[in-house]
Amino acid sequence: MRRSIVYGNLPCGVVVSESAQDKLTEVVALAHWGISARNAGQTAAIRALTNDKPFLFLTGPAGTGKTLITQAVGLSRVEDHDFRKLVYTRLQTQLGADVGALPGTIDEKTYPFVRPFLDNLDIMTTQKRSLLEQYTKGDEDRRKVFFDPIQTLRGGTFHNAFVIVDETQNLDTHTQLGVGTRLGTGTKFVFCGNFAQIDNDKLRTPKSNGFYRLLKGLYEAGEEAAPYFDHVNLTEVERHPAVALVERILRSNEVAPEFETLEARGNVK
Repeated sequence: MRRSIVYGNLPCGVVVSESAQDKLTEVVALAHWGISARNAGQTAAIRALTNDKPFLFLTGPAGTGKTLITQAVGLSRVEDHDFRKLVYTRLQTQLGADVGALPGTIDEKTYPFVRPFLDNLDIMTTQKRSLLEQYTKGDEDRRKVFFDPIQTLRGGTFHNAFVIVDETQNLDTHTQLGVGTRLGTGTKFVFCGNFAQIDNDKLRTPKSNGFYRLLKGLYEAGEEAAPYFDHVNLTEVERHPAVALVERILRSNEVAPEFETLEARGNVK
């Protein structure tokens, strides 16, 4: 994986042309917490993650880096004081058969559902991983990273926060409305979803899927909505070559054509 380039590492006496400096600056700007863009789609995603629009939708197959890129940029922007805190949330939907109620405190019940966020730390720099430990400890005033179940968001408003809503394809219209209206001053919401991994049968039709209806509705609103959202559809799998094969085999049988048409509107040209 490509690492960020630091000007101080260039050999003494090397003269860098203005165009080369621009390219180096671009590479540095696209590297966050040891994670860099590996394809054109991820580059577009990072640019969208670093702008001031309040809503960003990242769609695409498993393994394209939706959550990883979002997490790295979000942590970087919190570290740079663009936002006071990062919030990671998702619906606590279980894969396959329901295992029933989980024991323990709310933090213990939440842990299995935030594990993807924690797993991503394994490929970030050691220095940043230790910094995250500081971010997740302490009281509300000192902490910078929060893990909140979607079920607890009703009635609140996020101010000056970078909010990652993961597995958004599993939200019905009612829940999507409740989440999307939590937007406050200086906040950015990033919705990550893959229409091929909808766990609730009832949400596999466009009419009932909140993620689909919100994104489609924003496109249909035209110029009124344009200042408020971006959509990037990631298509290149970076996880393992076999992942792309599995997704291609099963996606063709599971994904409604309306979902794929909407996704394609976010393709990087």
